[in-house]
Amino acid sequence: MFVYFFGINGLPQKIKSGDMDLYLTKPGSPLLRMTFERINPGSLPLVGMSVLIIVYGVHVLDAPILGGAIASYIFWLILMTILFYEMEVIIRSVCFFVLSNANITRIEEAGLELCMKIPGIVFYGGYKLLFCCILPYGIMATIPVQSLIGELSVLGAVYGIFITAFFTVVTRVVWKCGIRCYNSASS
Repeated sequence: MFVYFFGINGLPQKIKSGDMDLYLTKPGSPLLRMTFERINPGSLPLVGMSVLIIVYGVHVLDAPILGGAIASYIFWLILMTILFYEMEVIIRSVCFFVLSNANITRIEEAGLELCMKIPGIVFYGGYKLLFCCILPYGIMATIPVQSLIGELSVLGAVYGIFITAFFTVVTRVVWKCGIRCYNSASS
């Protein structure tokens, strides 16, 4: 929430109101501008508290955490943040094609809430397909933690990198198609 959430979260309103025109007529990437325009320093204490929770969890684990595990955790944390960003952009970009994305946003919120409470490794069958492939919220919190405690397999690491790269391509395609389909509210 500190970096990009509030900028991307406003995309549907910008499309409906025609404010998207202002982003498209300025030089540079409209997505980049929208992403970082509403950085919220008020969310910074949440980052600090999250670090304290992680430190407490590692302390309770009572196992030695080496520097390589911490570096791996930070790598996966950054990669999964990118994946979360991509999911946010894809779901918000639906408004380029339909009148409202309210129901899709509700599904996203429910799935995200579930996947942040339950580790992705407990999903099987259709739930695994849904929460680890289609809406990969199930791996966003699971992979970094697995890397920190040394339980991330090579196959899991390859999958994490693959799914992030895949959704990077999907995000780019959805965004470009959305921009092409966008009709100005003023026209």
